[in-house]
Amino acid sequence: MTDAAVQVVSELTACACVFAPTAEVYVSLRYRDGALRVVLYDGHPRHTHPRLAAACDARRRSALRLPACVVRACGGDWGFGDAREPGGGTRMWAVLPHAGAHGYTGDREP
Repeated sequence: MTDAAVQVVSELTACACVFAPTAEVYVSLRYRDGALRVVLYDGHPRHTHPRLAAACDARRRSALRLPACVVRACGGDWGFGDAREPGGGTRMWAVLPHAGAHGYTGDREP
C-alpha cells in the first residue's frame, strides 16, 4: 500500500503548505482497523465571510483532486474542515483501507 500512501501524504502535505499562513503543519499517520489514517493540520483558519469561505473551500477541494481520486480508487474516504485543535486552522484527512490500497499502483493503461 506504499504507492497510495506516499501519493496521498505528499499531496495533502503540499496542499497544507500552500494554505498554511506559517511554515508549520502537523502530520499524523496511524494504521488501525485495517486502514491507514492520514491527518494533516495547517493554521489556515476558516473565513468568517460566507463567500470567502466558499471560495477558499472550492480552492482547497480543487487542490485535493488527485488525492481524492487515489482515495476513491482504494475504496477509502477523505475530507477537510475546521481543526478541532486549540488555535484553529484546517484539518485534512484520508482513510486508505489496506485491501484497496494494497493493489494500488497509480499506473493507468492508455
